[in-house]
Amino acid sequence: MRWKELFGTRPKRLPLWAALCTARADGSNPKYPPRAKHAILAMTHASETEAQTTIYALLQSHGWREPEIKQLKLLDEPFHSDDPVMRICHENATQNDGGIVVYSDPIDEVLTTN
Repeated sequence: MRWKELFGTRPKRLPLWAALCTARADGSNPKYPPRAKHAILAMTHASETEAQTTIYALLQSHGWREPEIKQLKLLDEPFHSDDPVMRICHENATQNDGGIVVYSDPIDEVLTTN
């Protein structure tokens, strides 16, 4: 038996971060047409210095390109929310490497010409 198991000392989990993002679908998921831009909620455990990089990697591993973090927040532990979408994302982030929620309506982009 290892000492840390004997005395119950286990490494603490990294802090949980939530990010409101936008990203473009890469076409790997038929629900989202290629290049369509969507709003996404992403949550993952990471150190403060690696939070943005970890969010980008999470989105890219789930078929999203050109991610932009609009807002990044360290979540309180224990986590409490009345929003069922936030709770599901939090559960996925806690049980897996991260959680994402894609808001289904694509973002309309206004093209401007000069």
